[in-house]
Amino acid sequence: MKQETLIELANVCALLTKVVGDVRDQTTEAVATTDHIVVIKHYDDLRKANALIKESREALSQLEERLSREFVPDVMRHNKVKSITVEGVGRVSLSSRWSASMLDKQMGFEWLRSNGHGGVIQETVNAQTLGALAKELNNDGVDLPAPTFSTSIMTYTSITKVK
Repeated sequence: MKQETLIELANVCALLTKVVGDVRDQTTEAVATTDHIVVIKHYDDLRKANALIKESREALSQLEERLSREFVPDVMRHNKVKSITVEGVGRVSLSSRWSASMLDKQMGFEWLRSNGHGGVIQETVNAQTLGALAKELNNDGVDLPAPTFSTSIMTYTSITKVK
């Protein structure tokens, strides 16, 4: 990357850090008013600003991912380099990460067990599903038993645009 681009990014990050401090102060001021409309509007502005920052961050992340998965490996292969130490960077080498999924869970479990790999099978419960069950049971007047289960309720703000 060009030096001036790195400097620009560092300047943007420094400015963002300063602005976050300003937003923190303004949040304190908005909350201190105890005016729910003021606080809600401040929250909405913050959400919008965060979305803009997230969009920029995601664009950089996509470039980083593409460099890692495509461009750097292609250039290293083209130059017949498997591993290299680059001054100011460190040791660079290409690695592989495998992934697999079971298209038929029951048949996959059977194959794993019959081929001596049953130890990789783990019984799990999705955390969101368990949370939904806890809510449903609570609405019916039943709680998940403690200390077997721990439940908590998190309050958050939801904003839906009105058309």
